Parts: sequence; C-alpha cells; structure tokens
Amino acid sequence: MHRTRFQRDTALATNAALGRLVVIGNGMVGHAFCQSLVRREATASWQIDIFGEEPHAAYDRVRLTQLFSSATHDSLTLSPRSWYEENKLNLLTSQKVIQIDRVQREVVTSDGGSYPYDRLVLATGSRPFVPPIEGVDLPGVFLYRTVDDLQEIRRFAERCQSAAVMGGGLLGLEAGKAILDLGLKAHILEVAPTLMPRQLDTAGGELLKARVEALGVHVHTLARCDRITAKNDRLRLHFTNSDSLDVDMLIISAGIVPRDELAQDAELTLAHRGGIVVDDHLRTSDKNIYAIGECAVHRDKHYGLVGPGIQMAEVLAANLCGENKLFDYGDQSAKLKLMGIDVAALGDALGETPNSLIISYDHDDSYRKLIFQGTRVVGATSVGEWNEIDRIRDFIAHTKRLWPWQIQRFRRTGRLWPEDEMDHADNWAETSVICSCIGVTKGTICQAICEGAKSTAEVAEATRASTVCGTCRPLIQQLIGQPHAAEKSLSWKVLLGSSAFAIAFILAMLLIGPLPFSDSVQTSWHAFDAIWRTETPKQITGYTIFTLTTVGLLFSFRKRISRMNWGDIAWWRIAHAVLATLAVIGLVLHTGFRFGSNLNFALATTFIIVNLTGGLTGMVVALENRITGSVGRVIRRLRPRLVFLHLMLFWPLPVLVLFHVITVYYY
Repeated sequence: MHRTRFQRDTALATNAALGRLVVIGNGMVGHAFCQSLVRREATASWQIDIFGEEPHAAYDRVRLTQLFSSATHDSLTLSPRSWYEENKLNLLTSQKVIQIDRVQREVVTSDGGSYPYDRLVLATGSRPFVPPIEGVDLPGVFLYRTVDDLQEIRRFAERCQSAAVMGGGLLGLEAGKAILDLGLKAHILEVAPTLMPRQLDTAGGELLKARVEALGVHVHTLARCDRITAKNDRLRLHFTNSDSLDVDMLIISAGIVPRDELAQDAELTLAHRGGIVVDDHLRTSDKNIYAIGECAVHRDKHYGLVGPGIQMAEVLAANLCGENKLFDYGDQSAKLKLMGIDVAALGDALGETPNSLIISYDHDDSYRKLIFQGTRVVGATSVGEWNEIDRIRDFIAHTKRLWPWQIQRFRRTGRLWPEDEMDHADNWAETSVICSCIGVTKGTICQAICEGAKSTAEVAEATRASTVCGTCRPLIQQLIGQPHAAEKSLSWKVLLGSSAFAIAFILAMLLIGPLPFSDSVQTSWHAFDAIWRTETPKQITGYTIFTLTTVGLLFSFRKRISRMNWGDIAWWRIAHAVLATLAVIGLVLHTGFRFGSNLNFALATTFIIVNLTGGLTGMVVALENRITGSVGRVIRRLRPRLVFLHLMLFWPLPVLVLFHVITVYYY
C-alpha cells in the first residue's frame, strides 16, 4: 500500500481537477460518511482515500455479539470491497495513520506512505477504557470491541467454564450475552448500585438486574475490582468491598475513550476530558480538518452512540458537497434488546431537565418512566415491552404536548393511549422520525414506497432506515402495509365470524321488521310470541339483556385496566363480541323487534347502533394485520375512529336503561 512521492505526484497530475479528501477510520460512522458522499456523487469532485486499521471493511459493531450465535462476519459487513471499487473509493485496510502533517497537508502511515489532502476527516472512533488496575495484562483478560477481539474470546473460551464481564452498561450487557451464547457461567461486575447507570434510574436498573439474573447471570453491583491475580490457570478478581471471585476469563467492557491521539500530536484543540473539539460545521481548530463520531466533542458533549455519529456524517457530507448544514444536537436515545429484554432510554432519560416532573409506573416485570416539562414529555425510560415507545420518541423529538388526562392515564395504567387508539405509523405526521439511528422520517420512507420500494430491505436500500439497530422495522412494515407479527391462532377468524354474524343478524332483522303477534290462540305461534307479549318472559329476557351487556362491558375493560391482565386479549375480544350478539338476540325476544316510542324507541335504536358499530369494529380489528397495501392502511386508519364512535354511542345506554326501568315499574 506504500505510495512513493513520484506515484503521488503522478496521481495528482491525473486528478488535477479533483479535491483530495482523506478519511481516517472505516467504522460505522466512517462508512456512513462514505455512503452519503456516494449518494451525492461526490467522486465527481473529490478523490477519496479511506484508511482503516483493521483488515476488514466496515462492519456492524452494534450486532457484534451475533457472531457467537448465527451471524457470520460477512453478514455483519456493511458494504463489500467491490462497493468501494464501483464507487471510486480508495479503501486501504490494515493501514494505520501515525501522523498528520498540517503544514504539508498530508498524512503518514505506519509503512512510511504519505497521502496528501485538501480536506481531512477524522472518524477514528473510540477505544475501550481499561481501568488502571494491576493484572489487566494477564492471559485470559480480553477487550470487547472488534471482530478480532471476539475471535480471540471464542478460541480461549473453548477451555473455560466461567467468565466475568467488567462493566454493567450497554457494552457490558452485550458482552454478558456473548458469554451466555458460549455456554459459560456468566458474571457481570458493575461499580454503580445498578445496571446501566447512565441510562436508568435505581428502580429501572434494579428491575433490569432481576431480569438478567433470571436468565442465570450472576450480577455483582458495587463491585470495585482493585487487582487481578492468576492462580492455577484461573483469574482471581480482588474487590475492595467484598470477597474475591475466581473465573477462567475476564472481558473488560467498562466504557470507551475517544481516540484523539492523532489530533493531539497535530496540536488540534481537545476537550478537557478528551475528544476533538468541533464546531457546528464539524470543523476542528484547523479549518481543513473535520471530526465526526465518537472521537468528536461538540458543544462540550461526547456522543458514545452510533446514531449521533451517523447524523454528523450526513451533515459533513452535505457540506463538503456544497450544501450548508449545521449539526446542533445528536439524539442519544437508545432502544434495544439486551439479553432478550427490551430496554429504552429516550431524550432526557435521567430527568436532568430543570423543573421537570418525573412519573414512573412499576408493574409486575416492567418499569416505565416519563419525564415531563409542563405537559411536554422530554424523556422516557423503560425496562420490559412497551409498544408505545416509538410514538413517545416522536413526541420527544417534536416537543409535542400531551393532554392532562393522558398523563393521568399513565399514572393509573402505565399507558398514554388506550390500546385500541394506538396509532399505526401510517397515521403519524410526515416529519415524524421512524429510524432514529439515522434520522429517517416517515415522509422519506413513504416517498421511497411511492417510488417502488415494496419490502423493508428495499426501503433500507433507498433510505438506510433500519440498517443500524433494526428496531424500526415493524414501523416500516406498517407503512408498507405488511403485518409484522400476525396471530397464528384461530382467534382472529372467530372474532371476524362472530362480528360478521352480529351485523348480518341485525341487518336481517331490520329487513324483516317486527315479528307478528299470533292471530289465534290455537296456533303454535301464540305460545312463542308470549315471550315478548307476556310479563314474566319479558322480565327474564330484559334482565338477561342487561346481564349480557354488563358482562360484555366488563370484558371490554381487559385492555383498559392493568390488573385485568390474565388470558389472551384476543379471546377477551371474542367473548365481548359473542355476548353482544347474544344481547341482540335477547332484544328480539324481549321486544319482538318492536322499538316502541319515545324513550323506549331511543333505547332500542341506540342499542342497535352500538352493536352495529361494535360488529364493524370487531371485523376491522380481526382484519387490520391481515390485509396489506392501501386497503390495509385504510383499515388501520379506520379502527381508532370506529372504536371512539362505539364508545361514545354506548354512554347514553345506562341513562336510557334507568329511565326504562323507572317507567316500567313505577308508571
């Protein structure tokens, strides 16, 4: 890979019209920067050299743990080498840049090669933080950062039975998952009182600890290791405040440190705690040098997540291609699945906003917390499944207000919206962010769908949405019109059939009209019409209708009262539909389908309309995840409106029933 001065001058003569752009770092952020340049056809203006220390092309570090299960290195590769060649990007792997010569405007590699630049981009990322304790260099102590790290861990683990991870943050829990995948007895060591102390408060961290321990992992909090010794081919971890722990292997995943050594040697301005200082255009103290990702510090903030780094890459690529964009804030929200446990930390997750109000909801095996400033939600954390979290992220991103009754509902039930009113993504605003890692909005995704994208893979190719963590794929599938997790049981068919029968029965009775009275006491019909003609049967059918309606109403509370959480909600819906159908049949037996006049007419009419809208709602609920395309989107938009209409029409019934009882028994 060495380039002589003659070769460099020849290349300059050949590409005299091109600017010389050098990128140091080919991680996820560096790759995103290259992708953004390619989309803007930047190779027409720039000759681009990309340096990566590792022998591999850029790969997905977020999914690194999957190498211990089903994934291969190729499946983690973000783009093959052929992609760089096809797009005229000069990728140089296994090349470490050791010096930046700001006077000559060139970089020098470890093999003596020199490469000139007009603009230089530092995407050097970060390195693992290694605590300054005795014994961290012993055999059996590993870092957890690269593909090569994981390959070494896997080889060493073949002769191990137990392992410990130093660090209970995001990376530490990922490493703990890796140990489990290797079939080893796992320990996680965290110096703080709870897991994920940078994202979760005490209650959330304690619940996460309990969930992780339920998987068979031994979690040690307040565990401060001060030295490591070796004994009989094992490692002994010594703690300042507890007994020692013997393990076969130790993985250090205790945080990250910005890689700023090149910038320091080049005398660029660094932040007090490390990291390269950049302005809103992502320029360093040298106007020809930029920094993006985990090596950069913007407005005294160091971003340790890939999402903000990709946002930086987009801004810088746009500016180098003649646009004028500013980087003002990076979204540090994290929504991921750790050891199979859903964890989210959005916005101001720890409640550091001045004059904020914190409301938490702790129930069974889930924990949810919202941070409010007035009626605006500015942060949220959760441990356990919470299907509102994507919508809440949109509210945080756009500083939307919540209604006071929504906040009160969260206090009572842990939900901001009734389950039946949970909007699908196709009802979100065009500016709503679907993929927070890259900042792709609903409008951008819908545009890609209109231009022919028919699957999540095609949407990802067109917009890059879902290419980082993948948690936004269900929302993309909603926009496409594909079901994400359709029920495999017969429950939806039963709900559809019972709802359709109720509607058909009501419409048939409306066509038939009132059932006739018998014209002679000698006919068999005379005995039958006594059901709605005589007092005792009318009382029986009347109370039966009342009971069926009341029980059906109670069944509808299954999705609105958190304590009524037993059983599958799909079968509760079916029971509600069946009871309502039986109540309509009871109305026919009670009245002969004669509605009477005045209040009786109002009662019967309201009852019939409520059941008609209920039947339609049941059919929509059964079909909403089984019909795709534009029809499916219409059905999903229709559902919350039908639910609202059904509920609003029901409320007059209790009053009308009360007046009906009074008129029957007192007048």
